[in-house]
Amino acid sequence: MRNKNIAKAFLSVMTVSAVMTSFKVLDVNADDNNQSNNSSVDVSNTNNVSVISSELNSQNFFDKLGPLAQRIANKNDLYPSLLLAQAAIESAYGQSSLTQSSNNLFGIKATNGQGINTSTTEFSNGNSYTTNSTFSTYPDLLSSLQGYADFLNNNIRYSNVHRSMAPTVEQAAINIQADGYATDPAYSNKLISFINQNNLKTYDSGSVPSNNKQDNNTQNNINNQNNNSNQSQPEQPTQPVTRPEQPKKENITKYVGSDGKETFKLSNKYRTYKLYNHVKGTTRNIRSYGWNKSLNSSKKVFVDCLGIRNYGKNESKWYRIRLSEHSKKKYWVYSKALEMPKVNYIKENKEVTVNTNTHSNVYNHVFNSPYLSKKVKENKDLVDDSYHTSAKAIIDNDGVRTEWYRIYIPGTGNAWIKSKDLSNITRHKEFKNNYNNKSGYAYLNNYGKYRLYNDMPGSSKRAKVTNWDDVKVPSDYLITYDKSGVKGKDNTNWYRINLNNKNYWIASGALKF
Repeated sequence: MRNKNIAKAFLSVMTVSAVMTSFKVLDVNADDNNQSNNSSVDVSNTNNVSVISSELNSQNFFDKLGPLAQRIANKNDLYPSLLLAQAAIESAYGQSSLTQSSNNLFGIKATNGQGINTSTTEFSNGNSYTTNSTFSTYPDLLSSLQGYADFLNNNIRYSNVHRSMAPTVEQAAINIQADGYATDPAYSNKLISFINQNNLKTYDSGSVPSNNKQDNNTQNNINNQNNNSNQSQPEQPTQPVTRPEQPKKENITKYVGSDGKETFKLSNKYRTYKLYNHVKGTTRNIRSYGWNKSLNSSKKVFVDCLGIRNYGKNESKWYRIRLSEHSKKKYWVYSKALEMPKVNYIKENKEVTVNTNTHSNVYNHVFNSPYLSKKVKENKDLVDDSYHTSAKAIIDNDGVRTEWYRIYIPGTGNAWIKSKDLSNITRHKEFKNNYNNKSGYAYLNNYGKYRLYNDMPGSSKRAKVTNWDDVKVPSDYLITYDKSGVKGKDNTNWYRINLNNKNYWIASGALKF
């Protein structure tokens, strides 16, 4: 009996050693301008993963996989809580036959026909049925976790599941069901309920819960759960010193590339931010540069990459810009140095027809939005008679409003197309600006956050902005105005004021009467 106990203790130590080894194979720091989108993980040092897989159950699932899943999710701009919830539900806490035989935690199907063929439950029109499918196999659980991240990264239709696109994990859960990850009509509700019942959002905030135990009620809701999952496990020695660093201490940067044809205007306060050779804080070899004195806030710059930097709970967005279209010099700048267009997203399901006679493109995101975009196809290459939309976006760029629709393209996934390239939709109503001859005096009040225009925004696509640095503000802040108007889009009041013998339009909020 004593020999058995010694052997049992030795096996426990070896198991913990294998877990800690698997934690160390990830490098989450990004410090290269040419960082690849390929997030593959070196698993050459991961040993005894089959032992770890066989020991997973509802009592230790999050303790064993939580920190590793958290690292992979953070590196790939995903919600750790959603990744863990899907892994636990899809694999029945690692006890499913699919996970035990092929280390497949997420039920991801094989695309090349090679894998393990087994039965699965699918849904059609709200009714469940059993069928056979071929599922991917992985050498270990680490590869399965990374395979899930790669699957979402490589399939454009799941782009709205990423943290940079979904403002909350609840929205990400809704999106992943809408994008077709699972056929179960209640899939997103199950995910959200599971995340809340198990307090998994703590992983999103950068902390790793200790002794996270699965609620028994939730456990009963998972199909194929092993009846013996509550049996006691060998006590494992605690090793707080060797526990992997928490993500809140790590510098994680996710990069999103684009075609480089999108432009943003410099903001009024762009000169308070410096230009850098890379995202600030991601490498020791950071160099800063000053702005050209000839620039002003109406200047458009070309953008080709977005960098989302997470340091603990703090997130900052950076853009790589060119000061002219064909310039070979590129600089990184903090997002607040740029004037971002406002984009409003709403759900809209309808059937639309694409006009393939236009020389336009469809993109993976709304063109010229803060998320940046890449061309997916040309309109002329869309061969189907009709397409289904799932969302609508209204982008407002200096008063110029453009509508986009997200359509599903078979074999490609979700993509965004301009409303003007669709032939059977009702476009937004055009609102006209109203002008009045009204004169008087007023004081500039909190004017710095408002912009000066040569005309009311929305009245002309040629509306230009003047930087406050380029005008002389009266010392007593008293100005005259000779016209007023109502902006048709939002019914806001505007006034044409005179500064330095020149006329400018400004919103009434900048004036005190």
